Amino acid sequence: MLQSLVRYFLKTLSRAVVEKYQPKIIGITGSVGKTTTKEAILLVLSGKYKVRGNIKNYNNEIGLPLTILGSTSPGRSFLGWGNVIFKALKLLIVRDKNYPEFLVLEMGVDHPRDMDYLLSFIQPIVGVVTTIGQAHLEFFGTPDNIAEEKGKLIASLPSTGIAILNADDRRVADMASRCRGKVITYGLGSEAQVRATEVKFNYRQATALSLESLRGVNCELHYHEAMVPLSLPFIMTEAALYSALAAVAVGLSQGLGLMDIADTLKDFQPLQGRCNLLAGLNGSIVLDDSYNASPTSMIAALEILANLPVDNPARRIAVLGDMLELGINSPAEHRRVGQIIAGLPIGHLILVGSLAKLIGEEAQSLGWTGRLDYFDNSHEAALKIKEIISPQSVILVKGSQGIRMERIVKELLANPQEADNCLVRQDSHWLAKS
Repeated sequence: MLQSLVRYFLKTLSRAVVEKYQPKIIGITGSVGKTTTKEAILLVLSGKYKVRGNIKNYNNEIGLPLTILGSTSPGRSFLGWGNVIFKALKLLIVRDKNYPEFLVLEMGVDHPRDMDYLLSFIQPIVGVVTTIGQAHLEFFGTPDNIAEEKGKLIASLPSTGIAILNADDRRVADMASRCRGKVITYGLGSEAQVRATEVKFNYRQATALSLESLRGVNCELHYHEAMVPLSLPFIMTEAALYSALAAVAVGLSQGLGLMDIADTLKDFQPLQGRCNLLAGLNGSIVLDDSYNASPTSMIAALEILANLPVDNPARRIAVLGDMLELGINSPAEHRRVGQIIAGLPIGHLILVGSLAKLIGEEAQSLGWTGRLDYFDNSHEAALKIKEIISPQSVILVKGSQGIRMERIVKELLANPQEADNCLVRQDSHWLAKS
């Protein structure tokens, strides 16, 4: 009852606030990369405009209105919700001269018709789609169904709207036909309007295992006939590069210059738990990708691990947890990850959860002969993992949110006191679930 009441008031008040202040709304959707793309767009626009993005991971029917209202969730506190409503009414009665000119809203779609609800109280003028993967297949059945739901964002744009689409993802690129306004595509392929070429990731050329030598990517950034160099000193994944390209496209759509955008993106950094390099125990390096996991992102992280400059494969360690919400495809997708591992120079697998166990079984069935350790949950793994990690290793940690793989990362940190600043899910809400 309380949740339904809260949803009603939040929807009504946020719609009224948007109508009063008329911010330009940039909506972002996709199976992966939404949050990183949001942060890149905020960075690009913040030099010229007043901007606000989703607070924390507020990207659903409760979180989006709270972001519009500039409030955080008070949980189950009636008094707290009263304060949220009071603050919203104040926005409507007394004009806030500092209200954002742009709202950059990550729009989470987990179930069919979720997008319909979000679009019932916000009207984006720019729609960004990252990629369509296998997240939430449990509820959608097929990637095409996921694309259909997320594509509603593009179909909702007015004739003056702008769609920012990943040209390298067929399902996303096909959404151009649903757009009544302008389309700007981005990617690495020749069809993209905003395009990166001559891409060089530092970790692929590195000879030393250090944080400084592994981070960073350099490329040439193209738009129409213009070309400028783009350097992202803190980034080491292709997914983050795609997020930067989407932000470039958004910046261009709002009148920013290509050179200025490229200069701003030098400060673009990975978020906690998204392929973030951290100093680990005994001279190790932790590749913290613990925020979430899908088959696509897990395979991408494993390929990074396989290319890091380690002289002994036994020191390449993959700590992998269950990938959730894959529906009937779940066993096959976990086994597919095992098939990939069988062909990579990774010498030690530490698996967490009953589904992750399938990864090891498949890898071994194909001849993989590395060390294998298995734990039922991340609590158990976190207690034991320091005892079985070899010094001077590089350790990938990845799994779905529900597996809480950040507990393991915390045990591996050289400076555990820094966990609040560098790990995901360290606030009181999540730690209470530990």
